[in-house]
Amino acid sequence: MSKKEKIVNGALELYMRMGVKSVNMDKVATNLGISKKTLYVYFDNKQDLVNHCFQKHYDLVSEMINTTAAQFENAIDELFAIDESCSLVMKQTNPYLLGELKRYYPNTWALIEQLKQKVLFNIMKKNLNKGVEQGIYRKEIDVDIIAKLMINRIDALINEEVFPLTHYDFRKLLTEIRIYHLRGVATLKGINYLEQKINEE
Repeated sequence: MSKKEKIVNGALELYMRMGVKSVNMDKVATNLGISKKTLYVYFDNKQDLVNHCFQKHYDLVSEMINTTAAQFENAIDELFAIDESCSLVMKQTNPYLLGELKRYYPNTWALIEQLKQKVLFNIMKKNLNKGVEQGIYRKEIDVDIIAKLMINRIDALINEEVFPLTHYDFRKLLTEIRIYHLRGVATLKGINYLEQKINEE
């Protein structure tokens, strides 16, 4: 691993834990045990460092979601597992981080938007198509529309004005939206499987 990659990994961990607003370049350098001068060898400024960190975060989350999805044959099991993975990420995330990125780092926030619009949208479409093929989702659903609705519901979950993460448990929010979604798209066979999953948890 290169020096630059080590800095990105260390700074990302710091931002995820403490948010971006309160973590200046001095704090990053001190935390990583390097000089601030060394930071500026690899990054132009804090904006540049933040952007590199969340590009790394984008790559890690994308890989995690795709790897998780590939492990499950059943579409409902897959959706449960993806939500669990996302919940784990959010549990390790400072509750103010997303709001800070949106407010102070719009270019970096665009990466988060890209994660939703590209990675999650494609995963949702694949999941819907798989569920239809398996007979657990209704064959008449419009996959494109439902996938877009799901993405927009995720927007609501990370909207700090609607569901501030200082007051709501993200895992609980995802569970509620997942069940709400599945009851809307599932066949009787799918509903029966969903009820079984809920009773097992």
